[in-house]
Amino acid sequence: MKADKKLFVNIGNTAIPYTLTESKQARRIRFTIDLNGLRVVKPYSARMSDIARALEAKSSWIYKHYMEFQSRKAGEYKREWESGEKVLYKGKEYEIGIFKHEDKRTTISFNGTRFEIFINKDIEADERKFLVENILKLWYKKVAKIYLKDRLGYFCKITGLTYNIMRIKEQKTRWGSCSKKGNLNFNWKLIMSPEWVIDYIIVHEVCHLRYLNHSKDFWNMVALYMPGYKKAREWLKENGPGLKL
Repeated sequence: MKADKKLFVNIGNTAIPYTLTESKQARRIRFTIDLNGLRVVKPYSARMSDIARALEAKSSWIYKHYMEFQSRKAGEYKREWESGEKVLYKGKEYEIGIFKHEDKRTTISFNGTRFEIFINKDIEADERKFLVENILKLWYKKVAKIYLKDRLGYFCKITGLTYNIMRIKEQKTRWGSCSKKGNLNFNWKLIMSPEWVIDYIIVHEVCHLRYLNHSKDFWNMVALYMPGYKKAREWLKENGPGLKL
């Protein structure tokens, strides 16, 4: 696979950046778009003129989703919580499906490709929005606690450090924290970011168990267990505001 190239496609008055990757395995031109931006994967046999035609054919889809992610980053995106909307989980987008049933309970399941939410058929629109968002948040918090605790155990094992208590919280400006007593707090919204970004935050807080500061020794330890930490910091700086429901 050849190195990625940074390019732009003009859709209306908007210049949208995209990353172009050539792949021996690709049989057709593929598009993905998320908080990292637009990515185009092309077979080696495809020409740039083929890419241009494919981009033009997908221009409406590209523009819609690109602007949606830009709004999400700016905190302006408003959801209706209807089937087809997408949410982030471990750095990838997944659709939600809303299904009506007779039961008064609201339930949720994730099958690896879609979130399925069942809600009472008589619920009004405003209450539906509240219930859907609330059950998704509860699901994220539950999964975040399990996943982060497991990864935390792994990094404590390889560093030889121990913590006191781990808590999952909802914080506006912090992804994690470590107290003098060795208590670790993590923001549940981290579960929306890629796994390597989550690992960075965990490593960051684990290193605070030894260095409760941001000294050179601290950052050297972070780099030892997470060599790509700077990339993770940049990812959070750019995409952190979009990690929300």
